[in-house]
Amino acid sequence: MTTDIHNWAVVAAAMDAQGATNSEMYGRAKTLAEGKSDSMPTSNPAAPFSITAA
Repeated sequence: MTTDIHNWAVVAAAMDAQGATNSEMYGRAKTLAEGKSDSMPTSNPAAPFSITAA
């Protein structure tokens, strides 16, 4: 697991624990935590897998 995927998994787990699962950010965190392409891409080429590029 890469650091970025781990970081997104932490974000998703924290949101899930708080019941904050009805947002685009939660969907993005879950998608990236699973190692899939970013559901909210930016113009930065590193963004699909990098939490630090956004």
